[in-house]
Amino acid sequence: MFDIAQHDDTAPAPGDLELLQRFINLHEHPSGGGRSFPPSREMLRDFLVRRGLLDDEERFTDADREEALRLAGALRNLIRTNAGGALSEADADLIDRTVRAAGLHPHFRTESDPTLEPSGAGVAAALGRLVAIAFVAAFDGTWQHLKLCANDDCGAVFFDRSKNSSGRWCSMQSCGNRAKVRAWRERQRSHDGA
Repeated sequence: MFDIAQHDDTAPAPGDLELLQRFINLHEHPSGGGRSFPPSREMLRDFLVRRGLLDDEERFTDADREEALRLAGALRNLIRTNAGGALSEADADLIDRTVRAAGLHPHFRTESDPTLEPSGAGVAAALGRLVAIAFVAAFDGTWQHLKLCANDDCGAVFFDRSKNSSGRWCSMQSCGNRAKVRAWRERQRSHDGA
């Protein structure tokens, strides 16, 4: 059986970007710890409903789960481009298909508050709203502050709040300290073996 981890312990990104960050970071842990697993259909549906992206009456199938997981992976890879590199054609196509399926269109509530709104409802619109958040964040400059934790065992998406954009870990208390201890042990082994 799995304990559901609906929220991670990384500091939240600002505004709507926090919703996207939490979506990408969704995962489940087996009881008693160990490695994490992709979120179940129930976990994803519950997240989308609780966050107001999907009506409680809407169906959420196994195929919807697979599409949501593919989108989360494509958005994670888009975040990787913040550290250099390019988005694969397959990931770009998947994001574009999500936009088309949701029928996203621009909407200006005020001069400083542009959004993209889906024309429909259901799962396609829910996933489209997540892509819309990424688009608006790229437009307003906050997207570039999303990073993946440098701890290979973690990989959580975090919002880099450092002044010089040099953040490497989702949490200095956990992943940062582990990396520093590991580096210190490696230096000690090298020094002892010399």
